[in-house]
Order: sequence, then C-alpha cells, then structure tokens
Amino acid sequence: MKIVALTKEEFDAFAYKHKYSTYYQTSAYAETSRYEGLNTFYIGFVEHGSLIGVTLFLHKTYYLFYKYAYAPRGFLIDYTDPKVIRNVTMGLIKLLKKQHYAFIKIDPPIICSERDRHGNIIYFSNTINFILDTLRTNKYIHQGFNKYFENYKPRLVAFVNLKDDIKTLYSRVDLETKNKIDKSVEAGLEIILDQTANIDQLYKFTSLKNKNRRKRYYQGLYNNFSKNNAIDIFFVNINTNRYLNNMKEIYDKELINNENLAAQVQDMSITGKNRQILVNDKMSSDNVLNFYKNELVYATKLSKTNPDYITIGAAFTIKHNNGVELIIDSYYDEYLKFNPRYVLIWELIKKYKSEGFMYLNLNGVVGDFNREDLGKYATLNDAKLSFNATIMEYIGEFDLVINENAYAKYKEKFSKSSK
Repeated sequence: MKIVALTKEEFDAFAYKHKYSTYYQTSAYAETSRYEGLNTFYIGFVEHGSLIGVTLFLHKTYYLFYKYAYAPRGFLIDYTDPKVIRNVTMGLIKLLKKQHYAFIKIDPPIICSERDRHGNIIYFSNTINFILDTLRTNKYIHQGFNKYFENYKPRLVAFVNLKDDIKTLYSRVDLETKNKIDKSVEAGLEIILDQTANIDQLYKFTSLKNKNRRKRYYQGLYNNFSKNNAIDIFFVNINTNRYLNNMKEIYDKELINNENLAAQVQDMSITGKNRQILVNDKMSSDNVLNFYKNELVYATKLSKTNPDYITIGAAFTIKHNNGVELIIDSYYDEYLKFNPRYVLIWELIKKYKSEGFMYLNLNGVVGDFNREDLGKYATLNDAKLSFNATIMEYIGEFDLVINENAYAKYKEKFSKSSK
C-alpha cells in the first residue's frame, strides 16, 4: 500500500461518496479547523493503483516537538477488511513516526447498535466484535463504551428518520411533547432562519453552552460551509405581541367559563354527583384562570420591554449528503419554561423533510436510560428522544500510539479540550 498526499478536491471527491462520509471529513471542516489553530493535511491510501481510502488529519504540537494527529470521525476505509486496517496502520506509523507524531486518534461512525428511546436494542451489528478485535490486534487502544460526553465527539447520537410523510412523523411524537409545542406556540415562540449571517448573535448563545469555542470558529464554519449552502443558522424568538394577545384571548375565554361555572355552583337545585362534578370543574377553572392571569402579567411586562420580539435562543445545522446535523442549540435559562428546544426540533423536522433530506441527526444523547440518574442531562434526552428518535451507538474512540513516552505526557497533561 502507498500513502499519497491529496489535494482538497481529490479528497472531497472520494470522501463525499464513502459509506462513513460526514461533514467532519470534508475540506470545509479542515478549513474551519484552522480558525482553531490546528494544522491539516489530506492523505489517500492506494492499492494496485486505486484509491481505497482517505482521511483528513488535524494536528498540533503539544509537547516539545511532539504532535498528535486526529482523524475526525475516523479514516474513510473498509473497517471489515483486516488487510486494509493492517496496511493502513503500518503505513501511517512509518510515515508519522519520522515526523514526530506521538499518536493518532480516530472515532469512526461505525454503528454498534441502534436503540429505541428507552435504550432497548433494536439492531446489533454482527461485525462489531470482529472490527473491535481487528483494531485491537493492530494496537489501537479503545477508550471504552462511555455513556456520556467524555470523547471528542458524542458516542451516542439521536437520529430522526425523515422518510415518512409529515403526518406520520407527527403521529409518532410523544403526546406530552405535542402539548409542549402547542403551549410554546401559544406563547409566541417562533423559529427564524437567519438571512444575515449574524455570527455575533449566534455566539452570544453558543458561548453559554461551549465556552471552549471562540467566535472565530463559528465564523469559520459559516464561511466554509455557506459556500455550498450547507449551513443554516436559526434564532428562537418570542413574538411578544402575539404572546400578549394570545394570553388575553385565552384568559378572557376562561374568565367567561369560570363565571358560568360560578353561577351554576350557586344553583342549589344541582345536587349529588352532578354537583360534585360541577365543583371540581370550578376548582379546575380557578387554577387555569390563575395560571393565565400570571401569564398575562408576565406577557404584558415582556411586551413593554421588548415591543416586537425577544431572542431567547440560537442553533445551527450543517447539511451533508442526504442528511442534516444539529450542531448546537442553546437558550437563556430564564426562558426554558417555554420549551424552546421542542419547538426548534419540530420546526427542523418540518423544514428538512420538505427539502427532501432523509434524516435529521439531533447529535449527542446520554447512554444511561434511567432518568433519575441523568441529572442535568435528563431534559436533553427527553427533548431529543421524544420525537421517536433512534439512538445510534458508535464504536467509540481509539488511540494508535506511535511514541509511548510522548503519549504518556499527553495523557498526563491534556484533556479532550486541548483539541
């Protein structure tokens, strides 16, 4: 096997067609990574004059003159062929050892299993153990089947299949989630597709969730992926006028209902079981009326301070081949009661279904399915999995050590945030 340098055009031409193609293995992502201070290069694996695999490497010097190389979402090769893995590995060690690389990290999107929202396995790969054994035989160190976000990229991700019609997709959404969406729309929530490349506004929200990413990273993503119309930025707004008008309308209707019930309660001719039902209805109406009274007060204040709208969250997606990935979404904590993530996800499903995409990747979820143990991640899993999402469990991260001492130094001093 020969290892050859590739131009970004040669790399993209092969990478886009590969089984494991992702936006991470594109020249657009390579160009973006340079905004983070990472160096990049593309290489191809050639056998008998034919290109059988490629990879993008991100690399950085981290200790003296030693470097690490990261292939985001792994090499684009056939992992079921032991000969390919052996030859690729030997070739890379020989090449990179001369250039003072300490190790290579990969995290290929090889599916171990597919699970339903409760964690039940609905598909298990019959080749996964073979691939694991082959990689381990070639000295790749598996970082484990972690359940949280210990890796560079999530090991478990939630996919919504968009192949069915929109009515069918909606029928599979949890009833509680439908109610949340209805209440959020009632409160004036809108999902706005940004037409102005407002990276400053986007960064206000993304920095709340990921403090390690600088604004220039998001600017780089937009600059590179917008060339092919492959990135969308969204803002989550509360239309304050609509919120106020809706609360007034609902409050007024409930007030009329409450007054009618109060009048009936005064009717002493209604007795027994019917009277108890009436009293219960009146008490229920009192609670509803009180709730919407408070909402009306809040909506009035919000409308006065923000006469048209207030932006409470942001998100962006990247489109790649026949799918879309939600990269990040983030919201101000004080407005989480409006369930903005639920509205966002449903609007994304509708938008990308109408545009002909086959799936929506909602990104990382936690692999612990006992809700009481999830802590802060419970709401994350609730929102993403309630849309009948399928959990794809990937094989995980592997390190291929080239220099033991330098690798030990990396493990001692650095974490995943050093990428």
